[in-house]
Amino acid sequence: MIRIANVEMDDFLTVASGIVPDVPEYISRVCEEIRPTSLTLKTFTLNGVEPHRPPTVVKFHDSCYMNAIGLGNPGVGLLKEIGNPCQLIVSIGGSSVDEIAKAAEVAKPYGMIIEVNLSSPNRKGFGESMARYTKEVATAVKDVVKDKPVFIKLGPWDETLELAGKALEGGADGLTLINTLKGMKIDLNSFSPYLSYSTGGISGKCIHPLAVRIVHDVYKEYEPEIIGVGGVFSWEDALELASVGAKIIGVGTAILDEGFSVLKEIRNGVNEFLSEKGLRFSDVIGRGVKK
Repeated sequence: MIRIANVEMDDFLTVASGIVPDVPEYISRVCEEIRPTSLTLKTFTLNGVEPHRPPTVVKFHDSCYMNAIGLGNPGVGLLKEIGNPCQLIVSIGGSSVDEIAKAAEVAKPYGMIIEVNLSSPNRKGFGESMARYTKEVATAVKDVVKDKPVFIKLGPWDETLELAGKALEGGADGLTLINTLKGMKIDLNSFSPYLSYSTGGISGKCIHPLAVRIVHDVYKEYEPEIIGVGGVFSWEDALELASVGAKIIGVGTAILDEGFSVLKEIRNGVNEFLSEKGLRFSDVIGRGVKK
């Protein structure tokens, strides 16, 4: 049992945002058949957003991808159809503080945690474009959801440490670290970007050390509640993020590559390691951070 921001979870794993499609029937099936400890939904906005035209995803190295879906979603109202099939972390976003607060009001009954995406690099005016208002967003969303924990999701930027502080000052209960890193890949046949949006968010194994560094730095500075995400493919990756301060570990690209069975493999590997060392998972959290 893990307790994060006064929410009890059966263990330390969650399915990261962007992995499970925003289709109510599919979400219910994943909850029933896979039984994830928790599932983070794709980001919902107040009103629907059309995804970018294909191609929106490119694999450029083993277990490394770039995507630019562009926060395409049918709108936060779909949550009424999704309901509460399992423990959900509901991700929301928007292009203004007011819009995000209104989305939070709709999302409140459905998420055990409300996660605010201020870091997607794939839609101008949304995501990372709203990071400058981190404190204001945190305050507005917390005012709306009140007793529900609010986590702000930030990207891998030079100013992440400062923004993390602003999120906590604004009333956020925790942070999700990290989102994807903006990159570009050129098709040498046409000398144009592979992705229709030109740039895309890099995810997968290649960003794991970056996630470890940022979680470490933020935890060392503030010791907040952290959901750690970024290139987790193995039990070692999961424990690495825990050791620098993450209480909950998000798994994303590994599920795309290997299927949902990777969750069980990671969980079993962590538990076997802890058993051999005579440790609990809580003993590992922050252990690699030297004050």
